[in-house]
Amino acid sequence: MRFHLVDRVDEICYDKYIVGCKCVTLADDVFNEHFPGYPIFPGSLIQEGLAQLAGSFFEIIMNKKGICNKRSVLTIVRQMKFKRVVEPGDKMIYKAIIKAFNEDFGVAEVRAEIEGEVCAIGELLFNFFEISDASLQASREEIYRFCMKNAKEVN
Repeated sequence: MRFHLVDRVDEICYDKYIVGCKCVTLADDVFNEHFPGYPIFPGSLIQEGLAQLAGSFFEIIMNKKGICNKRSVLTIVRQMKFKRVVEPGDKMIYKAIIKAFNEDFGVAEVRAEIEGEVCAIGELLFNFFEISDASLQASREEIYRFCMKNAKEVN
């Protein structure tokens, strides 16, 4: 199973930050077992959603600069803290801010909030690897096009 944990990108400021969201619903498969009678969204999936947003952001920037075959791979998680339980019906706002970025690695400060209250915060480091696979590139472009169709671009 593949989890797509970013429903939409709302705002993007290239080379600075990206904002997206995840609407948590009782229909998410994870709630079958986590936990019956008291469904909470696992911290590991919150972290994964933040990593998907930040990693995709680095790839989008590299594609915009003509570097199309590099993929973001999460390599270090620093100081990830979970401060609030996330339940079905919550809408998490994800934000990733670039702290460092070059052709070999990127560092992003990430946070997830619900109605202005922080539920997770941390720092993620990614390494970039060249993977030349046309089907992977096409798949990524399709996901980015879908998730970013209404994204507001900020200068």
